[in-house]
Amino acid sequence: MGSSRVSEIEKKKIELENELARIQEGIDKSIDGVKEEVVENLDPKTIIRKYPLHILGASVLVGFLIGKPKSSGSSSDSLIASELKKALAKKGLSMLSDLIEGKMNSREKLR
Repeated sequence: MGSSRVSEIEKKKIELENELARIQEGIDKSIDGVKEEVVENLDPKTIIRKYPLHILGASVLVGFLIGKPKSSGSSSDSLIASELKKALAKKGLSMLSDLIEGKMNSREKLR
């Protein structure tokens, strides 16, 4: 009676070890899949292919904001350029914020 109980326990132990191995394999595959998806989604080439106009607009905006204004004798020109830069920066940040919020909302809906 004692040896049959031990063999049942050994059988159960082997079954549990096999189940743990299957679970671990599933977790490993899931983690690899998530990692590949994250790497793919953060790849600059992929982002540019998905959002070419957004990237173009952002690069023009950044170039405009970083670029040094040509020194001219008129202070009104620099004031207009400065105000234009501020307005474009606000609009660009607003559009970027809307884009990010839209992405986050679409991911939440998928869950």
